[in-house]
Amino acid sequence: MRAALLDQISATQPVTPGLPRPRRYLVALFAMLMSATIFEGYDITIFHLCTPDIARTFHFGDPVIGLIATIVRFGGMLSFFVVILADRIGRKPIISTTVLCYTLLTLLTALSSGVWSFTIFQSSAQIFLAAEFGVAITMITEEFPDLQRGRAIAGLHMIAFLGVTAAGLVYAAMSESRFGWRGMYFLGILPLVLIAFLRRGIRETARFTALERAREAGDRPRIPFWNAIRNSLRPFGGAYRPRLLIVASLWNSIGLIGGPTVTYFSLYARRDHNWSSAQVASAVILAYLMGTIGSLLCGFLIDRVGRKFTAAMTYLISAGAMYWLFRSDTHAAILAGEVVTMFAYQAARTATSALSTELFPTEIRCTGYSLCAQVLGQICWMLSPVVVGLLSKPLGGLGSAASILAVGPLIGVVILVLFVPETRGKSLEELSPPPFAEEE
Repeated sequence: MRAALLDQISATQPVTPGLPRPRRYLVALFAMLMSATIFEGYDITIFHLCTPDIARTFHFGDPVIGLIATIVRFGGMLSFFVVILADRIGRKPIISTTVLCYTLLTLLTALSSGVWSFTIFQSSAQIFLAAEFGVAITMITEEFPDLQRGRAIAGLHMIAFLGVTAAGLVYAAMSESRFGWRGMYFLGILPLVLIAFLRRGIRETARFTALERAREAGDRPRIPFWNAIRNSLRPFGGAYRPRLLIVASLWNSIGLIGGPTVTYFSLYARRDHNWSSAQVASAVILAYLMGTIGSLLCGFLIDRVGRKFTAAMTYLISAGAMYWLFRSDTHAAILAGEVVTMFAYQAARTATSALSTELFPTEIRCTGYSLCAQVLGQICWMLSPVVVGLLSKPLGGLGSAASILAVGPLIGVVILVLFVPETRGKSLEELSPPPFAEEE
């Protein structure tokens, strides 16, 4: 039984990835992968800004907005079935395919004729956008040197600001045009096609290549796809189960910040406090600019003082800022709350992303990241908009309902302090021995 499990997972000895990649290639790799976060930023900002416009087009209220946000986020959870292929056939083919699928579904979103077609197309698009981001983070983790991983991951998160800025700059004009929110989706299609072309220069990661060579040297064939799906959770039933549950809990704790803020800020500001479209767009751009600075600072800190301290600090700040945001009434206070919330939230995501990839071995790194960050870890993000939408009326408004969920990161701090190991400066092989290796 043990031998069969070892064959299914691949080699059980630590994989030596070979010589480090040349600096020139690492720079090119980063450039080719950064579109994953640019379009994540662009896509999430469209929903962030256009929620009131989409609600007006399809004539629905707060509970339906929350339900749509939940269904769309569920698409991101389904990305697991795409990401798992990266642990089977490689990182390169998946990262090259996801951008094409996301492009097609973005076009269909812009052409949607009703609320359900919009929801289905957007949810499907999230499958491939989330998968692209997960594989991109994994490739950065595997290719960059140990002492630069944190900054490289932070840099990938920071680039999302370009997408946020692009969406914010065109929103005020586009929302008043005949294209409306649909035009925001149309604008992203041409750059996506260009990116798909440029990614032909990406190589397979050295660690996955070494793993494949070890498999071939041992004459171990790849197991059938559906068997791979069934077996994908098996490594997490042993030594890696605690890590899976711990990191997923961290993602859920900060998801209680992201879900309500991204879904409801625009509606809260425009409908409840009479902000203009231009004011909302400016606030979102400024907030994500500070989020970019938060990611940059986080990348510096996680490589200097450690993952645990940095994550705990950013979790605490995000909790306080979100509570302030949704409990404030003046323009200045709401703006400050939004800006500080996004600063801390993006920094917290960066620190948690580093932990999510570092705590799993090469054989199951993509699977582990996807399960933690995009499946189990998205439950609270997915459900929180529905909870806020349903509680909005009984509690007297969006602000009262959303502010309750600021408790999430406080729970995350407790988990960080008690259960998370420090990973700063350690090699991936040192942090994560191969699955089942302890049975030898």
